[in-house]
Amino acid sequence: MKQSKIAVLVLIFFSACVFFSAQDALASPARDQLKLTIDQVLEILQDQSLKGEEHTKARRASLRRVIHERFSFAKMSQLSLARHWRKRSKEEKKIFIGLFGKLLEQTYISKMEAYTSEKVVYVKEFVKKKKAQVYTKIITDSVDIPIDYRMYKTKDGSWMVYDIVIEGVSLVGNYRSQFDQILQKDTYEKLLGELKKKIES
Repeated sequence: MKQSKIAVLVLIFFSACVFFSAQDALASPARDQLKLTIDQVLEILQDQSLKGEEHTKARRASLRRVIHERFSFAKMSQLSLARHWRKRSKEEKKIFIGLFGKLLEQTYISKMEAYTSEKVVYVKEFVKKKKAQVYTKIITDSVDIPIDYRMYKTKDGSWMVYDIVIEGVSLVGNYRSQFDQILQKDTYEKLLGELKKKIES
């Protein structure tokens, strides 16, 4: 699977057109909750007691916990499979979410651990009812990289990320295109096999 854009995205991961209507809110709950997650990730990465190979297991466990609190791998899985999602049984969906979530998790964590203190700037946000898009920018020594987080509001009031857009490229859209190409040529089992290979590589 093509990973060029995704690799750049996840390296600075935490540090169709936009259809939301704007609300002038300097600090909406969506932005606040996203910032809390990003701050927690940066705190873990900067924690001297968690640095080094001997602390890899503890560090990654902490990162994994924070990721799962803010990112909906179930929603990402559904959107990435798109029309093919409806064809899957309840058990098949559960297995897919587990595999796809593990792939995203492994990729994110390995790239996040390369964090080198880039600066995160919150540019603006758009909110409409239960959907939001928070625009951020990663300031590096050589370039500024725009990253947008698409979020939805759950019944308990939490805001969960269901897509990330880097320089106009959607993470979910990227995977949706790849998955659709595979499923048009091969079986669903072939797709699962590809996911397993990526996880094991």
